[in-house]
Amino acid sequence: MTTIAFRYGTLAADSRMMNGGWIHRYTADKLFRLPDGSIVGVTGTYAEAVAFVAWLQAGENGDRPALTESTIIRLRKDGSLTIYEAGASFDVTTEFGAWGSGSPAANAAMYMGADAAKAVEIAGLLDDCTGGKIVTMKCEV
Repeated sequence: MTTIAFRYGTLAADSRMMNGGWIHRYTADKLFRLPDGSIVGVTGTYAEAVAFVAWLQAGENGDRPALTESTIIRLRKDGSLTIYEAGASFDVTTEFGAWGSGSPAANAAMYMGADAAKAVEIAGLLDDCTGGKIVTMKCEV
């Protein structure tokens, strides 16, 4: 899976790719910038998640792709978050949050004052599915 963390207007993500408990030698982008300047982070089944991101990048035209094993986190320029999962979406207002397999460790780190990138780094110490380079993005204003 992965870990996505949000705090102080920033999304952070690891880059590890896994399959069946095995770590791949290649990495993946898990943060994407949309045409409106918002940022999207993806967790779960990568192919499913990036198909959903492509739909968002195309202006949400056509049928909405199914999300059965993925969560999409969208950070808008106004700081609001929309979470897409299991065929629905909902808005979240929070100071910080984390999603994915390392979310318990990342949330604990942020409760102790960590920023989003540090939270993902700490999650990687405890969660085998979180690792590789940590990437951060802020919305373009």
